[in-house]
Amino acid sequence: MFHDWKKSEINFLKKNRKLFTIFQLSQKPELKRHTYKSIEKKIEIMGFKKPVIKKAHLKSNKEVNGMEEKKEIVEIEKLEKSLFKILDKKKIIKTPKAEKVFRGKKQESAVLMLSDFHCGKINYYPDEYGKSEITYNHEIAIKEMNRMLGSIKDINNLLSYGYTIKKLYIFGLGDLVDNEIIVRGQRHFVEVGVGEQLVWGVKIFSEMIMELLKTFESIEFTLIGGNHGRMTQHRELAPFYNSFDYLLGYSLQLMFKEEKRVKIITPESWFHTVKIYNWSYFLHHGNVVYSWMGFPYYGLVRQGRSRRAETDIDIECIGHFHQIMEVPISSHSITMVNGCWIKNDDFSWRQYGILSKPQQWYFGVSPKRPRTWDYKLDLLKEE
Repeated sequence: MFHDWKKSEINFLKKNRKLFTIFQLSQKPELKRHTYKSIEKKIEIMGFKKPVIKKAHLKSNKEVNGMEEKKEIVEIEKLEKSLFKILDKKKIIKTPKAEKVFRGKKQESAVLMLSDFHCGKINYYPDEYGKSEITYNHEIAIKEMNRMLGSIKDINNLLSYGYTIKKLYIFGLGDLVDNEIIVRGQRHFVEVGVGEQLVWGVKIFSEMIMELLKTFESIEFTLIGGNHGRMTQHRELAPFYNSFDYLLGYSLQLMFKEEKRVKIITPESWFHTVKIYNWSYFLHHGNVVYSWMGFPYYGLVRQGRSRRAETDIDIECIGHFHQIMEVPISSHSITMVNGCWIKNDDFSWRQYGILSKPQQWYFGVSPKRPRTWDYKLDLLKEE
């Protein structure tokens, strides 16, 4: 729906057009009455210039050797427009009716921790004969997604006689896309560029939500940005919206905006607290936790205790380290570290000497306890 433009809104647009993309402007409170298309049309009519700092480049081999050639790999505004065109072509998703699975008396909620999906990544690892084999790609990721959904269904059937679980919380903890500019040479280990990775991600996670709605009456999906979502090759301070993970979450928001049973949350921060009953779950990707000699334990405990001195945290939920684990911070608080989707991740093996295993946390929450039951979902098990 298009609205008339107020003078204050036009002045805000004039002042900020060179600083932000159309998508970023659509997130500003000053322009909250206007849609992406409305802002795009107004910019076209008024003849505003594009931002001058929204391109990322990847140095080619020739450039490294002293030549001036640059390979442009992503222009943010073009990427935004292509995504919105794709979403505009789709009809509003019609969610399925929830099946009657739970018959128990105990009322609880469920939590699925989802992180380090690295959509678009190709991973190689040598077999026992020294021959390199693919242990992760788009096809394998889809198989693992089906295994995860099948495992959740089996667990729900086991719990069905004792529990009634109406709501599922999904903690999206970052690195859902792999990107292509995080390290030099990364382009050799991805199937497609980051734009196509976003399209794949929107399709996979929207279908995941649809499947889960067959069991749960409602779903709340919170998406936090990870380090692989950044829009620059080098590490630097960046606002929360300069993240491909954030753009993925916003795309899902658009897809499910008319569905009352689905709530997609894209926090305006790299950190976020989710309240379930009276319990506090502190979410972030985990890349700000420093390791010592390759072990994150000391960083997790040190930061965990400092944060808990500042704010109430019952359970801290992070990803990043590609290893599923639980770290006690005190007698009444823990940090749950999620696993990844990549079998024998080459980077983890070379950097830390660790072979990753595809696993994700799935646990229950009651009004009396922040965690009642938990399962490590093994994504390698056969369906």
